[in-house]
Amino acid sequence: MNYITKNLLYEKAFLIAPSGFINKNNLILAEKRLKVIKFQKIYYRKDILSHYLEYAGYYKRRAEEINEAYSSSADVIFAVIGGMGAIHTLPFLDYELINNSNKTLVGSSDVTILLNTIHQRTNARCIHGPNIGKNISLSKKSMISLINVLNKKSFIVNINEKDIFKFGNAEGIIVGGNLELLGRSLGTEFEINTDNKILFLEEYDMKSWRVFDILWQLKLAGKFDKVKGIILGYFTKCGNDISKYLIEFFKEFSYPLIINQPIGHSEPNLAIPVGEYCLINAQDKYWKIECKK
Repeated sequence: MNYITKNLLYEKAFLIAPSGFINKNNLILAEKRLKVIKFQKIYYRKDILSHYLEYAGYYKRRAEEINEAYSSSADVIFAVIGGMGAIHTLPFLDYELINNSNKTLVGSSDVTILLNTIHQRTNARCIHGPNIGKNISLSKKSMISLINVLNKKSFIVNINEKDIFKFGNAEGIIVGGNLELLGRSLGTEFEINTDNKILFLEEYDMKSWRVFDILWQLKLAGKFDKVKGIILGYFTKCGNDISKYLIEFFKEFSYPLIINQPIGHSEPNLAIPVGEYCLINAQDKYWKIECKK
């Protein structure tokens, strides 16, 4: 873990397991990474290694853990891994507590549904970034991006012309994340709001036709009707023909759309602060995030 260490505004972290069950190695790795980027205090519940079916304990345990993290003295809450099951916790979260907490939640993949729900229901800061205990090699670029976004530093990403699918400019609040999790929110009180937003999407280990069908599900639910623009990240292990399916789905859309951006289940994975201002300038070949919260 040879990261370039930046000065971090925060010093206390709380680790949570809101989805799939974790093992001791995930926990050790998470602590090690946070110490490298200079977190001084790292907290977690004694029952974080709980195992119920495929989940990190019963749904009430996981919801209580999230609420406890938001009531703690920690500055930043990190999901150890993703997996499945975060949706179970949504009805049991204390959104008033979260709204008043002044804490930041970091995670991705299954944690997508927590990030967008908490953003929509509260003023708490949420960052689509690495699940800090996942047993993969995190690049310097990913970790530096996370540190910069935690420090509320705005950034610009240059676009290769071949990655511009639809030209134009767009601006708005950015929301999104894992495609499957956004699909799971449909028809619930936690359904994602994409109106007048920049929407970013990524996916992992899903057949290309399933990606296509979930995109159609979102379309039929009206989730593309009022978006300002779209940023497509990695569609990792989604089939060699995934580009054909994405092109087919988005070919008749008119708003700015860029593809192959470094977001999601590959490296580097740029940290995206859900709910912050995003600008897509396809003419000048860049997009940017302005951190204001």
